[in-house]
Amino acid sequence: MLYFAYGSNMDPDQMATRCPNTSAVGPARLAGWRLTFTRDSPGWGGGVGHIELAPGDEVWGVLWDATEADMAALDEYEGVAAGAYVRDRVSVVGGDGAAVEADVYIAVPRGYKQPSRRYLDALLRGAEAHGLPATYIERLRTLVPPS
Repeated sequence: MLYFAYGSNMDPDQMATRCPNTSAVGPARLAGWRLTFTRDSPGWGGGVGHIELAPGDEVWGVLWDATEADMAALDEYEGVAAGAYVRDRVSVVGGDGAAVEADVYIAVPRGYKQPSRRYLDALLRGAEAHGLPATYIERLRTLVPPS
C-alpha cells in the first residue's frame, strides 16, 4: 500500500527504524493542501506536522510502499487510537506525473504550535534525501527558528 509522508516520516533513517519493510517510491505532491503544525509533541519539543485544505497551495512529501504491518505500526506511533491523528486517503502526483491514491495521517488540530529545530531538521533530512524540489526545501528552511 502507498503511504504519503510529509513530516518527520520523510526521514529515511526514521522510517527504517519505524517501518523496516517500507521502501521509498519517491517524491510526491499533494495539491490544494498546506503544511502546518497543530499538535504539541513532548518527544519532539514542539509542534509536529499537519496538513489542511488550502486551495492554491501544495505540500511535497515522500511516497512509501508500506506493508500492512508497517501501517499498523505507524497507526500506533501516530496515535490513531488515542485521537491524535486520523489515517485518510488522498490523491498525490508522483515523480512520473501520474496521480495515485495514498494513505496519509492528518492531525486532529489543537491550535498552532511552533515546531522545534530538531523536528524541522528531520523534515529537511527527508526532503533532501528524496530530492524534493529546491523551492520547497527552501520553504521548509524558512520555518527553522534561529539557534
